[in-house]
Amino acid sequence: MGRAIIAVVKGGLGNQLFIYATARAFALRTGRTLYLDNRRGYTNDTYGRSYRLNRLPIKAGVMPESWRVAPTLKHPRHKILRFMSKFLPRDQRTYIAEDRHLPTVQLTALESRRARITLLGYWQNEEYFADYADLVRHELTPPAPVDDRNRELALEMEKGESVFLHVRRVRYTPILSSAYYQAAIDAVRRDRKNVRFYLLGDDLAWPRVNLNFGDSEVRVIDHNSADEFTDLWLMTRCRHAIVANSSFSWWGAWLGDGRPERRVFAPEAPGLPLVMPGRWTQIPDNK
Repeated sequence: MGRAIIAVVKGGLGNQLFIYATARAFALRTGRTLYLDNRRGYTNDTYGRSYRLNRLPIKAGVMPESWRVAPTLKHPRHKILRFMSKFLPRDQRTYIAEDRHLPTVQLTALESRRARITLLGYWQNEEYFADYADLVRHELTPPAPVDDRNRELALEMEKGESVFLHVRRVRYTPILSSAYYQAAIDAVRRDRKNVRFYLLGDDLAWPRVNLNFGDSEVRVIDHNSADEFTDLWLMTRCRHAIVANSSFSWWGAWLGDGRPERRVFAPEAPGLPLVMPGRWTQIPDNK
């Protein structure tokens, strides 16, 4: 089948987007065919997550079963392969695991001698795919919903100074404090007139109780609980963004970065290996 790259997909939707974007850019950069292993990462997933990229117009095949060396990521054969690969020069490894202590050139500058390479990692940094940013946005922006309620909401977002504010607090750590969100709210209200906030996330009562939006209008988006793709699409429609330390809202902001005069506010220290782009306004979480 020629030169190939296999990406092990795991985690929630935001992480899946990072994995695909990184692998897609690497495949294009090195002239390889991209395949996704969409099974091993979801065997006994404690959060009940599942493979979701099948709803997007991605350009990747499903890894052939004949290539599978282990049924799960915790299987001894998988652990041995990962361990043994560490002793080979990177350009001779068939298995490339992300090393968060290394710069992004660990992958972007890799010229492998192997015909087939497996990638394992979350790769939560746009530098892994910045050279194909437009293509990635095209392939990973969710399709527009068909219902009138969300379409009308999107039109409203596009016309005004809309800001999505995303909250992650349920079964999540570390949790951002109200100080971070309040500083971001105050900053965008100083910068823009007639701001309207749209609240999304897993604890939508918390921002209404703990944050001060002044005289700005606030709308709670809680009607898409069964479809995270629609919430993600709505985030891309907003003119501005206040993101959580979450790969999901990171993508909601990043996919809409092509909008003129877009302001994105992000935590300076997410507490996770999630790299915020330097062009975003980074705010400390002064707890």
